[in-house]
Amino acid sequence: FYSIFFPFVSTFTLKGAGGWSPLVSNKYQWLQIDLGERTEITAVATQGGYGSSDWVTSYLLMFSDSGRNWKQYHQEEIIWAFSGNTNADNVVHNKLQHSIKARFLRFVPLDWNTNGRIGMRIEVYGCTYRSEVVDFDGKSCLLYRFSQKPMTALKDVISLKFKTMQSDGVLLHRGGQNGDHITLELVKGKLSLFINLGNARLNSDAKIHSANITLGSLLDDQHWHSVLIEHFNNQVNFTVDKHSHHFHAKGELNYLDLDYELSFGGIPLPGKSRSLPRKNFHGCFENLYYNGVNIIDLAKRRKPQIYIMGNMSFSCSEAQMVPVTFLSSGSYLALPATSAQDEVSISFQFRTWNKEGLLLSTKLHQTSGGVLLYLSDGKVKMSIYKPGKSQSDITAGIGLNNGQWHSVSLSAKRSRMNLMVDNDVTSSAHAAVPTHIYSGDTYYFGAIYEQSCEAYKHTGNTSGFYYIDSDGSGPLGPFLVYCNMTDMTWTVIQHNNTDLTRVKNANRENPHAVFFKYTATLEQLQATINYAEHCEQELAYHCKKSRLLNKQGK
Repeated sequence: FYSIFFPFVSTFTLKGAGGWSPLVSNKYQWLQIDLGERTEITAVATQGGYGSSDWVTSYLLMFSDSGRNWKQYHQEEIIWAFSGNTNADNVVHNKLQHSIKARFLRFVPLDWNTNGRIGMRIEVYGCTYRSEVVDFDGKSCLLYRFSQKPMTALKDVISLKFKTMQSDGVLLHRGGQNGDHITLELVKGKLSLFINLGNARLNSDAKIHSANITLGSLLDDQHWHSVLIEHFNNQVNFTVDKHSHHFHAKGELNYLDLDYELSFGGIPLPGKSRSLPRKNFHGCFENLYYNGVNIIDLAKRRKPQIYIMGNMSFSCSEAQMVPVTFLSSGSYLALPATSAQDEVSISFQFRTWNKEGLLLSTKLHQTSGGVLLYLSDGKVKMSIYKPGKSQSDITAGIGLNNGQWHSVSLSAKRSRMNLMVDNDVTSSAHAAVPTHIYSGDTYYFGAIYEQSCEAYKHTGNTSGFYYIDSDGSGPLGPFLVYCNMTDMTWTVIQHNNTDLTRVKNANRENPHAVFFKYTATLEQLQATINYAEHCEQELAYHCKKSRLLNKQGK
Protein backbone atom coordinates (compact mmCIF):
# COMPACT_ATOMS: atom_id res chain seq x y z
CA PHE A 1 0.00 0.00 0.00
CA TYR A 2 1.01 3.57 -0.39
CA SER A 3 -0.25 6.88 0.89
CA ILE A 4 -1.00 10.03 -1.05
CA PHE A 5 -0.77 13.32 0.79
CA PHE A 6 -2.23 16.48 -0.70
CA PRO A 7 -0.90 19.43 1.34
CA PHE A 8 -2.77 22.01 -0.70
CA VAL A 9 -4.79 22.65 -3.82
CA SER A 10 -3.84 25.80 -5.66
CA THR A 11 -7.40 27.05 -6.06
CA PHE A 12 -8.02 27.12 -2.31
CA THR A 13 -6.81 29.29 0.55
CA LEU A 14 -3.62 28.08 2.24
CA LYS A 15 -2.82 28.40 5.93
CA GLY A 16 0.59 27.92 7.47
CA ALA A 17 2.39 24.85 6.12
CA GLY A 18 -0.63 23.70 4.13
CA GLY A 19 -4.17 22.44 4.24
CA TRP A 20 -7.43 23.29 2.60
CA SER A 21 -9.62 26.02 4.07
CA PRO A 22 -12.25 27.65 1.83
CA LEU A 23 -12.97 31.35 2.23
CA VAL A 24 -16.59 30.58 3.16
CA SER A 25 -17.52 27.73 5.50
CA ASN A 26 -20.90 26.29 4.53
CA LYS A 27 -22.48 23.04 3.36
CA TYR A 28 -21.69 23.78 -0.30
CA GLN A 29 -17.91 23.33 0.06
CA TRP A 30 -15.99 20.24 -1.06
CA LEU A 31 -12.43 19.20 -1.81
CA GLN A 32 -11.83 17.18 -4.99
CA ILE A 33 -8.77 15.02 -5.56
CA ASP A 34 -7.56 13.58 -8.87
CA LEU A 35 -5.50 10.43 -8.23
CA GLY A 36 -4.31 10.42 -11.85
CA GLU A 37 -5.61 6.91 -12.60
CA ARG A 38 -8.14 4.42 -11.29
CA THR A 39 -7.03 3.41 -7.81
CA GLU A 40 -8.26 0.93 -5.23
CA ILE A 41 -8.72 3.02 -2.08
CA THR A 42 -8.80 1.21 1.25
CA ALA A 43 -8.58 3.99 3.86
CA VAL A 44 -8.51 7.75 4.37
CA ALA A 45 -7.10 9.95 7.12
CA THR A 46 -7.69 13.61 8.00
CA GLN A 47 -6.22 16.45 10.05
CA GLY A 48 -7.31 20.03 10.55
CA GLY A 49 -5.64 23.09 9.05
CA TYR A 50 -2.03 23.43 10.20
CA GLY A 51 -1.64 25.63 13.31
CA SER A 52 -5.27 26.79 13.23
CA SER A 53 -8.70 26.37 14.80
CA ASP A 54 -10.05 24.98 11.55
CA TRP A 55 -11.09 21.33 11.34
CA VAL A 56 -13.95 19.17 10.11
CA THR A 57 -15.80 16.96 12.60
CA SER A 58 -17.70 14.85 10.03
CA TYR A 59 -17.73 14.49 6.26
CA LEU A 60 -19.09 12.51 3.32
CA LEU A 61 -16.94 10.73 0.74
CA MET A 62 -17.85 10.63 -2.96
CA PHE A 63 -16.04 8.95 -5.84
CA SER A 64 -16.05 8.95 -9.63
CA ASP A 65 -14.20 7.56 -12.65
CA SER A 66 -14.78 10.62 -14.80
CA GLY A 67 -15.07 13.53 -12.34
CA ARG A 68 -18.63 14.16 -13.56
CA ASN A 69 -20.79 11.20 -12.53
CA TRP A 70 -20.44 10.82 -8.75
CA LYS A 71 -21.48 8.18 -6.26
CA GLN A 72 -21.66 8.49 -2.47
CA TYR A 73 -19.83 5.99 -0.30
CA HIS A 74 -22.27 3.63 1.41
CA GLN A 75 -21.73 1.44 4.43
CA GLU A 76 -24.33 -0.82 6.02
CA GLU A 77 -26.71 0.14 3.17
CA ILE A 78 -26.72 3.85 4.08
CA ILE A 79 -24.81 6.94 2.96
CA TRP A 80 -21.93 6.93 5.42
CA ALA A 81 -20.84 9.98 7.40
CA PHE A 82 -17.21 9.65 8.51
CA SER A 83 -16.02 10.86 11.90
CA GLY A 84 -13.55 13.71 11.53
CA ASN A 85 -11.30 15.64 13.87
CA THR A 86 -11.67 17.22 17.30
CA ASN A 87 -8.57 19.38 16.92
CA ALA A 88 -6.23 20.50 14.16
CA ASP A 89 -3.27 18.22 14.93
CA ASN A 90 -4.37 14.64 15.62
CA VAL A 91 -4.72 12.28 12.66
CA VAL A 92 -8.03 10.41 12.41
CA HIS A 93 -7.90 7.22 10.31
CA ASN A 94 -10.98 5.69 8.71
CA LYS A 95 -10.60 2.25 7.15
CA LEU A 96 -13.17 1.59 4.45
CA GLN A 97 -15.41 -1.41 5.08
CA HIS A 98 -15.20 -2.13 1.36
CA SER A 99 -12.64 -0.60 -0.96
CA ILE A 100 -13.38 2.04 -3.63
CA LYS A 101 -12.18 1.79 -7.23
CA ALA A 102 -12.06 5.31 -8.63
CA ARG A 103 -9.85 8.05 -10.04
CA PHE A 104 -11.54 11.03 -8.36
CA LEU A 105 -12.51 11.59 -4.71
CA ARG A 106 -14.56 14.31 -3.09
CA PHE A 107 -14.54 15.13 0.62
CA VAL A 108 -17.75 16.96 1.57
CA PRO A 109 -17.70 18.58 5.06
CA LEU A 110 -20.89 18.14 7.09
CA ASP A 111 -19.85 19.75 10.40
CA TRP A 112 -16.81 21.69 11.57
CA ASN A 113 -15.42 23.51 14.59
CA THR A 114 -17.97 26.14 15.61
CA ASN A 115 -15.16 28.43 16.78
CA GLY A 116 -13.25 28.13 13.52
CA ARG A 117 -13.75 27.27 9.89
CA ILE A 118 -13.54 24.29 7.58
CA GLY A 119 -9.97 23.02 7.44
CA MET A 120 -8.60 19.70 6.15
CA ARG A 121 -5.37 17.87 5.44
CA ILE A 122 -5.95 14.50 3.81
CA GLU A 123 -4.17 11.19 3.26
CA VAL A 124 -5.53 8.51 0.95
CA TYR A 125 -4.34 4.89 1.22
CA GLY A 126 -4.57 2.38 -1.60
CA CYS A 127 -2.89 0.82 -4.60
CA THR A 128 -3.03 1.01 -8.37
CA TYR A 129 -6.08 -0.80 -9.74
CA ARG A 130 -5.53 -2.87 -12.85
CA SER A 131 -8.45 -4.24 -14.83
CA GLU A 132 -9.48 -5.41 -18.29
CA VAL A 133 -12.39 -3.55 -19.90
CA VAL A 134 -14.36 -3.83 -23.14
CA ASP A 135 -16.85 -1.33 -24.56
CA PHE A 136 -19.94 -2.53 -26.49
CA ASP A 137 -21.66 -0.05 -28.82
CA GLY A 138 -25.14 -1.63 -28.70
CA LYS A 139 -24.65 -3.43 -32.04
CA SER A 140 -21.71 -5.68 -31.22
CA CYS A 141 -21.16 -8.88 -29.26
CA LEU A 142 -18.27 -11.11 -28.26
CA LEU A 143 -18.27 -14.92 -28.68
CA TYR A 144 -16.12 -17.26 -26.61
CA ARG A 145 -15.84 -20.66 -28.31
CA PHE A 146 -14.83 -23.95 -26.71
CA SER A 147 -13.88 -27.12 -28.57
CA GLN A 148 -16.16 -27.84 -31.51
CA LYS A 149 -18.60 -30.07 -29.66
CA PRO A 150 -21.40 -29.66 -27.11
CA MET A 151 -20.39 -29.60 -23.46
CA THR A 152 -22.17 -30.97 -20.40
CA ALA A 153 -21.84 -28.24 -17.78
CA LEU A 154 -22.18 -29.53 -14.24
CA LYS A 155 -20.59 -26.45 -12.72
CA ASP A 156 -20.14 -22.93 -14.08
CA VAL A 157 -18.91 -19.69 -12.53
CA ILE A 158 -19.33 -16.39 -14.39
CA SER A 159 -18.26 -13.06 -12.92
CA LEU A 160 -18.13 -9.55 -14.35
CA LYS A 161 -18.72 -5.87 -13.69
CA PHE A 162 -20.76 -3.66 -15.98
CA LYS A 163 -21.89 -0.07 -16.32
CA THR A 164 -24.38 1.45 -18.73
CA MET A 165 -26.95 4.19 -19.19
CA GLN A 166 -29.28 1.93 -21.21
CA SER A 167 -32.10 0.23 -19.31
CA ASP A 168 -32.26 -2.86 -21.56
CA GLY A 169 -29.74 -5.21 -23.13
CA VAL A 170 -28.47 -8.80 -23.15
CA LEU A 171 -25.29 -9.26 -21.09
CA LEU A 172 -24.68 -12.93 -21.81
CA HIS A 173 -26.30 -15.96 -23.42
CA ARG A 174 -25.43 -19.59 -23.96
CA GLY A 175 -27.74 -21.96 -25.80
CA GLY A 176 -27.62 -25.72 -25.93
CA GLN A 177 -29.29 -29.02 -26.68
CA ASN A 178 -32.93 -29.81 -25.88
CA GLY A 179 -33.72 -26.17 -25.25
CA ASP A 180 -31.07 -25.73 -22.55
CA HIS A 181 -29.88 -22.16 -22.17
CA ILE A 182 -28.66 -19.55 -19.73
CA THR A 183 -29.42 -15.87 -20.34
CA LEU A 184 -28.60 -12.75 -18.33
CA GLU A 185 -30.48 -9.65 -19.46
CA LEU A 186 -30.95 -6.10 -18.26
CA VAL A 187 -34.67 -5.30 -18.35
CA LYS A 188 -35.91 -1.86 -17.31
CA GLY A 189 -32.83 -1.30 -15.19
CA LYS A 190 -33.03 -4.69 -13.41
CA LEU A 191 -30.99 -7.84 -14.03
CA SER A 192 -32.98 -10.94 -14.97
CA LEU A 193 -31.43 -14.42 -15.03
CA PHE A 194 -33.03 -17.39 -16.77
CA ILE A 195 -31.59 -20.88 -16.66
CA ASN A 196 -33.49 -23.68 -18.38
CA LEU A 197 -32.63 -27.37 -18.05
CA GLY A 198 -34.09 -29.21 -21.02
CA ASN A 199 -37.78 -28.41 -21.33
CA ALA A 200 -38.33 -25.34 -23.51
CA ARG A 201 -36.72 -24.43 -26.80
CA LEU A 202 -35.52 -20.87 -27.24
CA ASN A 203 -36.96 -19.17 -30.31
CA SER A 204 -37.83 -15.69 -31.45
CA ASP A 205 -41.11 -15.84 -29.52
CA ALA A 206 -39.61 -17.05 -26.25
CA LYS A 207 -39.84 -14.60 -23.37
CA ILE A 208 -36.25 -14.91 -22.22
CA HIS A 209 -36.63 -11.78 -20.11
CA SER A 210 -39.15 -13.51 -17.80
CA ALA A 211 -36.33 -14.96 -15.72
CA ASN A 212 -36.28 -17.27 -12.75
CA ILE A 213 -35.02 -14.43 -10.62
CA THR A 214 -34.56 -10.66 -10.92
CA LEU A 215 -32.17 -8.59 -8.81
CA GLY A 216 -31.16 -4.96 -8.60
CA SER A 217 -32.88 -1.73 -9.54
CA LEU A 218 -31.86 1.37 -11.50
CA LEU A 219 -28.70 -0.40 -12.65
CA ASP A 220 -28.52 1.87 -15.71
CA ASP A 221 -26.89 4.69 -13.72
CA GLN A 222 -23.43 4.66 -15.39
CA HIS A 223 -21.83 3.25 -12.23
CA TRP A 224 -20.07 -0.11 -11.95
CA HIS A 225 -22.18 -3.05 -10.76
CA SER A 226 -20.82 -6.51 -9.98
CA VAL A 227 -22.43 -9.79 -11.07
CA LEU A 228 -21.64 -13.35 -9.98
CA ILE A 229 -23.44 -16.45 -11.30
CA GLU A 230 -22.60 -19.86 -9.82
CA HIS A 231 -24.44 -23.04 -10.67
CA PHE A 232 -23.77 -26.64 -9.71
CA ASN A 233 -26.16 -29.20 -11.15
CA ASN A 234 -29.47 -27.34 -10.81
CA GLN A 235 -28.46 -25.20 -7.81
CA VAL A 236 -27.88 -21.54 -8.69
CA ASN A 237 -26.41 -18.62 -6.74
CA PHE A 238 -27.10 -15.25 -8.36
CA THR A 239 -25.42 -12.15 -6.86
CA VAL A 240 -25.71 -8.50 -7.91
CA ASP A 241 -23.85 -5.88 -5.86
CA LYS A 242 -23.68 -8.13 -2.77
CA HIS A 243 -27.39 -8.97 -2.93
CA SER A 244 -27.64 -12.74 -3.41
CA HIS A 245 -30.43 -15.16 -4.22
CA HIS A 246 -30.23 -18.97 -4.23
CA PHE A 247 -32.69 -20.97 -6.31
CA HIS A 248 -33.26 -24.23 -8.20
CA ALA A 249 -33.09 -24.03 -11.99
CA LYS A 250 -36.24 -25.39 -13.63
CA GLY A 251 -36.06 -28.32 -16.04
CA GLU A 252 -36.13 -32.05 -16.49
CA LEU A 253 -32.36 -32.50 -16.07
CA ASN A 254 -29.89 -31.59 -13.34
CA TYR A 255 -27.20 -30.29 -15.70
CA LEU A 256 -26.88 -27.89 -18.64
CA ASP A 257 -26.34 -29.56 -22.02
CA LEU A 258 -24.80 -26.55 -23.75
CA ASP A 259 -23.28 -25.65 -27.10
CA TYR A 260 -19.63 -24.79 -27.59
CA GLU A 261 -19.96 -21.00 -27.51
CA LEU A 262 -20.90 -18.33 -25.00
CA SER A 263 -21.90 -14.87 -26.23
CA PHE A 264 -21.54 -11.58 -24.37
CA GLY A 265 -23.39 -8.37 -25.26
CA GLY A 266 -26.01 -10.00 -27.50
CA ILE A 267 -27.53 -13.22 -28.88
CA PRO A 268 -26.27 -14.00 -32.41
CA LEU A 269 -28.14 -16.54 -34.51
CA PRO A 270 -25.82 -19.20 -35.96
CA GLY A 271 -25.19 -18.62 -39.67
CA LYS A 272 -27.11 -15.33 -39.73
CA SER A 273 -26.01 -11.72 -39.46
CA ARG A 274 -29.06 -10.61 -37.51
CA SER A 275 -29.81 -11.21 -33.84
CA LEU A 276 -32.83 -12.30 -31.92
CA PRO A 277 -35.28 -9.46 -31.23
CA ARG A 278 -33.55 -8.52 -27.96
CA LYS A 279 -31.54 -5.36 -27.53
CA ASN A 280 -27.78 -5.74 -27.48
CA PHE A 281 -25.91 -4.37 -24.49
CA HIS A 282 -24.57 -0.81 -24.79
CA GLY A 283 -21.93 -0.07 -22.17
CA CYS A 284 -18.78 -1.49 -20.57
CA PHE A 285 -17.71 -4.82 -19.07
CA GLU A 286 -14.83 -5.11 -16.63
CA ASN A 287 -12.94 -8.22 -15.46
CA LEU A 288 -15.10 -10.75 -17.31
CA TYR A 289 -14.29 -14.29 -16.18
CA TYR A 290 -15.76 -17.65 -17.16
CA ASN A 291 -14.56 -20.54 -14.96
CA GLY A 292 -11.39 -18.62 -14.21
CA VAL A 293 -10.68 -17.69 -17.85
CA ASN A 294 -10.09 -13.97 -18.49
CA ILE A 295 -12.31 -13.46 -21.55
CA ILE A 296 -11.34 -9.82 -22.21
CA ASP A 297 -7.63 -10.65 -22.07
CA LEU A 298 -8.17 -13.38 -24.70
CA ALA A 299 -10.06 -10.90 -26.88
CA LYS A 300 -7.31 -8.27 -26.60
CA ARG A 301 -4.71 -10.85 -27.65
CA ARG A 302 -6.91 -11.97 -30.57
CA LYS A 303 -6.92 -15.59 -29.44
CA PRO A 304 -8.69 -18.08 -31.76
CA GLN A 305 -11.29 -18.92 -29.08
CA ILE A 306 -12.67 -15.39 -29.44
CA TYR A 307 -14.87 -14.10 -32.25
CA ILE A 308 -15.86 -10.41 -32.29
CA MET A 309 -19.01 -9.29 -34.09
CA GLY A 310 -19.31 -5.56 -34.78
CA ASN A 311 -17.24 -2.75 -33.31
CA MET A 312 -15.89 -2.77 -29.78
CA SER A 313 -12.94 -1.20 -28.00
CA PHE A 314 -10.83 -2.13 -25.01
CA SER A 315 -11.29 1.17 -23.21
CA CYS A 316 -14.43 2.42 -21.52
CA SER A 317 -15.88 5.58 -23.01
CA GLU A 318 -17.69 7.97 -20.70
CA ALA A 319 -21.24 9.02 -21.48
CA GLN A 320 -21.61 12.64 -22.57
CA MET A 321 -24.86 13.00 -20.64
CA VAL A 322 -24.38 13.53 -16.91
CA PRO A 323 -27.41 12.82 -14.68
CA VAL A 324 -28.25 15.10 -11.77
CA THR A 325 -29.85 13.70 -8.60
CA PHE A 326 -32.02 15.93 -6.38
CA LEU A 327 -31.53 14.55 -2.88
CA SER A 328 -33.95 16.82 -1.01
CA SER A 329 -36.86 19.19 -1.47
CA GLY A 330 -34.40 22.08 -1.29
CA SER A 331 -32.28 20.80 -4.18
CA TYR A 332 -32.53 22.51 -7.54
CA LEU A 333 -30.53 23.32 -10.65
CA ALA A 334 -30.64 26.89 -12.00
CA LEU A 335 -29.74 27.40 -15.66
CA PRO A 336 -29.39 30.90 -17.15
CA ALA A 337 -31.27 31.74 -20.33
CA THR A 338 -31.69 34.62 -22.77
CA SER A 339 -34.68 36.68 -21.69
CA ALA A 340 -37.31 38.46 -23.78
CA GLN A 341 -37.25 35.88 -26.59
CA ASP A 342 -40.65 35.14 -28.14
CA GLU A 343 -40.01 31.39 -28.01
CA VAL A 344 -39.34 28.87 -25.22
CA SER A 345 -37.94 25.43 -26.11
CA ILE A 346 -36.75 22.92 -23.49
CA SER A 347 -36.01 19.18 -23.59
CA PHE A 348 -34.64 16.83 -20.93
CA GLN A 349 -35.01 13.36 -19.42
CA PHE A 350 -36.09 12.43 -15.90
CA ARG A 351 -36.89 9.42 -13.79
CA THR A 352 -38.57 9.12 -10.41
CA TRP A 353 -40.80 6.92 -8.26
CA ASN A 354 -42.88 9.89 -7.08
CA LYS A 355 -46.34 10.52 -8.52
CA GLU A 356 -46.13 14.23 -7.71
CA GLY A 357 -43.22 16.64 -8.07
CA LEU A 358 -42.03 19.85 -9.65
CA LEU A 359 -39.79 19.32 -12.70
CA LEU A 360 -39.28 22.85 -14.02
CA SER A 361 -40.30 26.39 -13.18
CA THR A 362 -39.48 29.77 -14.69
CA LYS A 363 -40.80 33.30 -14.56
CA LEU A 364 -41.43 34.70 -18.01
CA HIS A 365 -40.20 38.11 -19.10
CA GLN A 366 -41.71 41.13 -17.31
CA THR A 367 -45.45 40.59 -16.79
CA SER A 368 -45.97 37.62 -19.10
CA GLY A 369 -46.38 35.28 -16.09
CA GLY A 370 -44.61 31.98 -15.64
CA VAL A 371 -44.33 28.34 -16.70
CA LEU A 372 -44.60 25.31 -14.42
CA LEU A 373 -43.86 21.75 -15.52
CA TYR A 374 -44.66 19.11 -12.95
CA LEU A 375 -45.78 15.55 -12.32
CA SER A 376 -49.39 15.13 -11.26
CA ASP A 377 -50.64 11.58 -10.61
CA GLY A 378 -47.79 10.21 -12.72
CA LYS A 379 -48.56 12.47 -15.68
CA VAL A 380 -46.60 15.46 -16.96
CA LYS A 381 -48.56 18.69 -16.74
CA MET A 382 -47.54 22.11 -18.05
CA SER A 383 -49.18 25.27 -16.76
CA ILE A 384 -48.76 28.79 -18.11
CA TYR A 385 -50.18 31.51 -15.92
CA LYS A 386 -50.39 35.28 -16.07
CA PRO A 387 -51.94 37.70 -13.56
CA GLY A 388 -55.45 38.61 -14.64
CA LYS A 389 -55.65 35.78 -17.18
CA SER A 390 -57.09 32.30 -16.89
CA GLN A 391 -54.49 29.56 -16.43
CA SER A 392 -53.62 27.36 -19.44
CA ASP A 393 -52.90 23.68 -18.73
CA ILE A 394 -51.96 20.72 -20.91
CA THR A 395 -51.20 17.12 -19.84
CA ALA A 396 -49.24 14.30 -21.53
CA GLY A 397 -48.06 10.79 -20.68
CA ILE A 398 -49.23 8.30 -18.06
CA GLY A 399 -47.54 6.17 -15.39
CA LEU A 400 -44.30 8.13 -15.64
CA ASN A 401 -43.34 7.45 -12.01
CA ASN A 402 -42.03 3.94 -12.79
CA GLY A 403 -38.33 4.61 -12.18
CA GLN A 404 -37.50 4.57 -15.90
CA TRP A 405 -36.04 7.39 -17.97
CA HIS A 406 -38.64 9.50 -19.79
CA SER A 407 -37.97 12.32 -22.24
CA VAL A 408 -39.90 15.58 -22.16
CA SER A 409 -39.98 18.22 -24.88
CA LEU A 410 -41.89 21.44 -24.42
CA SER A 411 -42.13 24.49 -26.60
CA ALA A 412 -44.07 27.72 -26.42
CA LYS A 413 -44.09 30.40 -29.08
CA ARG A 414 -46.14 33.56 -28.89
CA SER A 415 -49.57 32.21 -27.96
CA ARG A 416 -49.05 28.50 -28.67
CA MET A 417 -47.61 25.78 -26.43
CA ASN A 418 -46.75 22.12 -27.11
CA LEU A 419 -45.75 19.23 -24.85
CA MET A 420 -44.43 15.79 -25.88
CA VAL A 421 -43.40 12.80 -23.72
CA ASP A 422 -41.06 9.98 -24.81
CA ASN A 423 -40.99 11.27 -28.40
CA ASP A 424 -44.44 9.76 -28.84
CA VAL A 425 -46.77 11.81 -31.01
CA THR A 426 -49.73 10.06 -29.39
CA SER A 427 -48.44 11.29 -26.00
CA SER A 428 -48.30 14.92 -27.07
CA ALA A 429 -50.60 17.83 -26.29
CA HIS A 430 -50.94 21.43 -27.43
CA ALA A 431 -53.08 24.42 -26.60
CA ALA A 432 -53.54 28.10 -27.32
CA VAL A 433 -52.47 30.59 -24.64
CA PRO A 434 -54.39 33.84 -24.06
CA THR A 435 -51.16 35.87 -23.92
CA HIS A 436 -47.88 36.32 -25.76
CA ILE A 437 -45.00 34.39 -24.23
CA TYR A 438 -41.53 35.89 -23.74
CA SER A 439 -38.76 33.82 -22.16
CA GLY A 440 -37.32 34.59 -18.73
CA ASP A 441 -33.66 34.69 -17.67
CA THR A 442 -33.48 31.59 -15.41
CA TYR A 443 -34.89 28.05 -15.49
CA TYR A 444 -35.14 26.07 -12.26
CA PHE A 445 -35.08 22.27 -12.42
CA GLY A 446 -35.96 19.97 -9.53
CA ALA A 447 -37.39 20.42 -6.03
CA ILE A 448 -40.76 19.28 -4.75
CA TYR A 449 -43.50 21.61 -3.63
CA GLU A 450 -43.29 23.51 -0.35
CA GLN A 451 -46.10 23.20 2.14
CA SER A 452 -46.90 26.92 2.34
CA CYS A 453 -46.06 30.36 0.98
CA GLU A 454 -44.17 31.01 4.21
CA ALA A 455 -41.81 28.14 3.36
CA TYR A 456 -41.18 29.63 -0.09
CA LYS A 457 -40.43 33.01 1.51
CA HIS A 458 -37.86 31.45 3.86
CA THR A 459 -35.98 30.03 0.86
CA GLY A 460 -35.59 33.53 -0.61
CA ASN A 461 -38.49 33.62 -3.07
CA THR A 462 -40.47 36.75 -3.86
CA SER A 463 -44.18 37.29 -4.56
CA GLY A 464 -45.60 35.21 -7.38
CA PHE A 465 -47.52 32.09 -8.32
CA TYR A 466 -46.38 28.85 -6.66
CA TYR A 467 -47.65 25.33 -6.19
CA ILE A 468 -48.04 24.31 -2.55
CA ASP A 469 -48.71 20.88 -1.04
CA SER A 470 -50.69 21.73 2.06
CA ASP A 471 -50.56 18.28 3.67
CA GLY A 472 -46.91 17.58 2.88
CA SER A 473 -46.44 13.87 2.16
CA GLY A 474 -50.15 13.16 2.65
CA PRO A 475 -52.63 12.07 -0.03
CA LEU A 476 -53.59 15.57 -1.19
CA GLY A 477 -51.88 16.81 -4.33
CA PRO A 478 -50.34 20.25 -4.99
CA PHE A 479 -52.33 23.23 -6.28
CA LEU A 480 -51.55 26.70 -7.57
CA VAL A 481 -51.77 29.76 -5.29
CA TYR A 482 -50.50 33.32 -5.35
CA CYS A 483 -47.97 34.09 -2.59
CA ASN A 484 -47.97 37.73 -1.48
CA MET A 485 -44.67 38.21 0.37
CA THR A 486 -44.48 42.00 0.54
CA ASP A 487 -44.91 42.19 4.33
CA MET A 488 -46.82 39.43 6.05
CA THR A 489 -47.01 36.29 3.94
CA TRP A 490 -50.46 35.80 2.44
CA THR A 491 -51.59 32.73 0.52
CA VAL A 492 -54.19 33.77 -2.06
CA ILE A 493 -56.34 30.95 -3.46
CA GLN A 494 -58.04 32.06 -6.63
CA HIS A 495 -61.36 31.03 -8.17
CA ASN A 496 -63.02 31.38 -11.56
CA ASN A 497 -65.34 34.32 -10.83
CA THR A 498 -63.32 37.47 -10.22
CA ASP A 499 -65.26 39.59 -12.72
CA LEU A 500 -68.05 41.90 -11.55
CA THR A 501 -71.46 40.23 -11.36
CA ARG A 502 -74.61 42.31 -11.89
CA VAL A 503 -77.32 41.53 -9.32
CA LYS A 504 -80.94 42.51 -9.96
CA ASN A 505 -84.12 41.99 -7.98
CA ALA A 506 -82.62 39.76 -5.32
CA ASN A 507 -84.37 39.39 -1.97
CA ARG A 508 -84.64 37.01 0.95
CA GLU A 509 -87.23 34.89 -0.79
CA ASN A 510 -85.40 34.92 -4.11
CA PRO A 511 -81.66 35.29 -3.40
CA HIS A 512 -79.01 35.60 -6.07
CA ALA A 513 -76.75 32.51 -6.07
CA VAL A 514 -73.15 32.55 -7.31
CA PHE A 515 -70.95 29.45 -7.58
CA PHE A 516 -67.17 29.60 -7.26
CA LYS A 517 -64.72 27.03 -8.58
CA TYR A 518 -61.40 27.26 -6.75
CA THR A 519 -58.05 26.00 -8.00
CA ALA A 520 -58.07 23.73 -4.94
CA THR A 521 -60.42 20.96 -3.86
CA LEU A 522 -62.49 21.24 -0.69
CA GLU A 523 -60.01 18.97 1.12
CA GLN A 524 -57.05 21.08 -0.05
CA LEU A 525 -58.81 24.26 1.06
CA GLN A 526 -59.52 22.75 4.48
CA ALA A 527 -55.90 21.61 4.91
CA THR A 528 -54.62 25.08 3.96
CA ILE A 529 -57.01 26.77 6.39
CA ASN A 530 -55.98 24.41 9.19
CA TYR A 531 -52.31 25.18 8.51
CA ALA A 532 -52.83 28.98 8.42
CA GLU A 533 -52.48 31.37 11.34
CA HIS A 534 -55.32 33.55 10.04
CA CYS A 535 -57.89 33.17 7.27
CA GLU A 536 -60.28 35.63 5.64
CA GLN A 537 -62.49 35.86 2.56
CA GLU A 538 -63.05 39.16 0.81
CA LEU A 539 -66.32 40.22 -0.79
CA ALA A 540 -66.47 43.56 -2.61
CA TYR A 541 -69.72 45.48 -3.32
CA HIS A 542 -70.11 48.10 -6.03
CA CYS A 543 -73.53 49.75 -5.57
CA LYS A 544 -75.51 52.32 -7.52
CA LYS A 545 -78.57 53.86 -5.85
CA SER A 546 -79.07 50.77 -3.76
CA ARG A 547 -79.36 50.19 -0.03
CA LEU A 548 -77.57 47.14 1.32
CA LEU A 549 -79.26 47.38 4.72
CA ASN A 550 -82.94 47.38 5.58
CA LYS A 551 -84.56 49.66 8.14
CA GLN A 552 -83.48 47.38 10.98
CA GLY A 553 -79.81 47.69 9.90
CA LYS A 554 -79.66 44.14 8.62
